[in-house]
Amino acid sequence: MFDLVIENGTVVNSRGAFEGKVAVKNGRIAALLAGAVPAEAKEVLDARGLMVLPGLVDAHVHCGHGTPEREDFACVSRAAAAGGTTLMVDMPLSEPTTVTVEALEGKIASAGKQSVVDFALYSGIIPGHLDDIESTFSAGAQTYKIFTCRCSNYPMTYDGALLKGMRTVGKLGGMVCAHAENDTLIQELVDDLRAAGRNDARAFLDSHPEYTELEAVNRFIFLAGLVPECRAHICHLSIADGVRAVREARGRGMNNLSIETCPQYLALDEDDLVEGGAFAKCDPPVRRRETVEELWKYVLDGTVDMIASDHSPHSFEKKTAEGGNFWTVSEGCTGVQTLLPVVLTEGRKRGLSWKRLVELCCTRPAELFGLSGRKGDIAPGLDADFALVDPGAEWVLKDEDLFYRNRWSPYSGKTFRGKVVKTVVRGRTVFDGGKICAEEGYGTFCPMDMKGRSGQP
Repeated sequence: MFDLVIENGTVVNSRGAFEGKVAVKNGRIAALLAGAVPAEAKEVLDARGLMVLPGLVDAHVHCGHGTPEREDFACVSRAAAAGGTTLMVDMPLSEPTTVTVEALEGKIASAGKQSVVDFALYSGIIPGHLDDIESTFSAGAQTYKIFTCRCSNYPMTYDGALLKGMRTVGKLGGMVCAHAENDTLIQELVDDLRAAGRNDARAFLDSHPEYTELEAVNRFIFLAGLVPECRAHICHLSIADGVRAVREARGRGMNNLSIETCPQYLALDEDDLVEGGAFAKCDPPVRRRETVEELWKYVLDGTVDMIASDHSPHSFEKKTAEGGNFWTVSEGCTGVQTLLPVVLTEGRKRGLSWKRLVELCCTRPAELFGLSGRKGDIAPGLDADFALVDPGAEWVLKDEDLFYRNRWSPYSGKTFRGKVVKTVVRGRTVFDGGKICAEEGYGTFCPMDMKGRSGQP
């Protein structure tokens, strides 16, 4: 007898969609069965009219460890569950910065007491901590975040340290993940605009033109070419020219590059920032509508590897312009709870298939981040993680429906088509009909395993 059988739904995995049953035993997928095949189980979920997707792997989340006024693992994991995400990969921009084994162990312990979904952790390459790379790799944090520009609470990694770190990570088999923007190009524009008395939202956009991102993308590609054994991942790419630069490099034989973009770059544009204000302020910024549509072409044709939320919360005070000065607004969008509905709603307008959706939000992130032995697909032997989605449901996002510590979203008031109705983690329902069904601490730490190089682009 199985522990759980999900029946009558349309199951979507990396191979496509089919009508059938998914059987679960001891928290893992035991079998995929035709609809007519009998299967006894202790619990049966009737998914009639629903799409049964793998649980999403959101590989770019800031869970707020050490900064509880922004977020914590309890809140963000509940939001993840409500959005169909069953594993989130937390960034190292924490208090303390998660670049040592001691900091990792502290975060694992804290998250393990709070999270209702499973989680994995980044480490980082920053000056002064290159000697910590091997130990954090052994501890299961095998992806390393770097900034080519300054960040409020995370050091910028200059090119020499980055190259040295990439060589170490390459030998280990890990991946370096870049926030790619040119610091000095941006800062010069910021200084000029502020000197001219510009403090509006358009000034922020004018300080981050597309070329400031493209230069850093090209520089990161160049460095990745010097260390072909190191996987090189570009986070939250917002510009189509950056995608084309990666595609051209791949055409030269560089097979260690991968690309991530985010829902805000696929749904919002500059007008949303200018008209809607602070909640849409992020870095890199949202772009022109023409860029949004170009980016979608590369999402649909397979050039872009994956989509992640870059959930980056702040308090309402931090997202409020002081005296109307937009420079004072913190950069970052909430997004883990809305990742799936935004991509699904915007994607279906442009021909996004269910199979491609699964590749972008489940299978490929799991492969790239060393988690495909457990996560990212519906196949025997993998964890029984599922997002059950009503594809026809139309609904309006309200702030009171959010599970974040600070309940705001750049999508509040927007209408979506396709709604998560139930989320299952390792065979247990953790979200059902708007309510969280699992206690804090149900989620477990999932160490990355990149030594088999299953995630090689």
